[in-house]
Amino acid sequence: MKILICGNSGFIGTHLARLLAESDHEVSGMDLLPAKDDEPLTEHFPGDIREPEDCRRALAGGIDCVINLAAKHHDFGITRAEYFQTNEGGTRVLLERMAEAGVGKLLFYSSVAVYGTSEKESTEDDEPTPSNDYGESKLAAERVIGEWADDNAERSAVIFRPCLIFGEGNFANMYSLIRQVDRGRFFHFGPGETVKAVAYVGNIIRATARFIERMPPGVSVYNYVDKPDLTVDEMVTIIADALGRKRPRKRFPLWLGVAAGKVFDLASKVSGKPLRVSSARVRKLATSTRFAADRIRQAGFEPEFSIEQGLRSMTGWYLRQKQLHGGKEPPEAKLGGS
Repeated sequence: MKILICGNSGFIGTHLARLLAESDHEVSGMDLLPAKDDEPLTEHFPGDIREPEDCRRALAGGIDCVINLAAKHHDFGITRAEYFQTNEGGTRVLLERMAEAGVGKLLFYSSVAVYGTSEKESTEDDEPTPSNDYGESKLAAERVIGEWADDNAERSAVIFRPCLIFGEGNFANMYSLIRQVDRGRFFHFGPGETVKAVAYVGNIIRATARFIERMPPGVSVYNYVDKPDLTVDEMVTIIADALGRKRPRKRFPLWLGVAAGKVFDLASKVSGKPLRVSSARVRKLATSTRFAADRIRQAGFEPEFSIEQGLRSMTGWYLRQKQLHGGKEPPEAKLGGS
């Protein structure tokens, strides 16, 4: 197949492009950022999914399927308008150009953020109730996709709703956790039974590769979560062991972590710059997230790697990055990664 990845230069896109090329697909990419040197692309289009001409140019080569990873997704420093302009508006522009080019297959990465903050195990049948701008914008994009599919009975769309995705090459949340454990700066706040739904990049890209070859007409929606769920304590124990360090054991009440976070909130407000630590992030780490993963298993997909294998692999990559940069932070880590 000829596949276009929108957002190919990001963390997931680079992994996905390599896997699809290894499976003999012809892969092109469109991104605001340049392609990585080792990305096996037939062509890379510098472009923005919000711009019709950029989309038209990228779709001109007889594309069979589009994978849309392009999104505004960071949890700080982005306005509500920016989330909607890219996540909903960009998706609409892309679909209009796909219709024009006669491309009828789309795989879209949405998010479990569409479910909001409920701690119960959310399923695809639950009514989405997003609680932040990011989740609202992703749900709006899903509705645009539904309209596009309804306009032509031969069109197919698969929507993945992934939880936190981690793996080699990612400098976001899990990287920060590994770094904190490595530096002896990780502190347990609240109960140790907090569950965090996570997904290893090596698994979700394989699910993507499988589903682009099996797309029924209409819209299919799948949560993507690796199972069984692990608690934060269990993940920290695995990471500490992979680092060759002792497991952090000190535990503090949640209110103390929130109070400390408020100091950073104030510092951020005074400086006008978002900081990695905040009271909201402390609460987020102490809040369980659970999502059902039955539907994608019933469709025939079984993950190749366990969460522990993924964590150990990413921790090994972290150590190699640390060695490569003489013990200093890679430039991407300082920027917050992708």
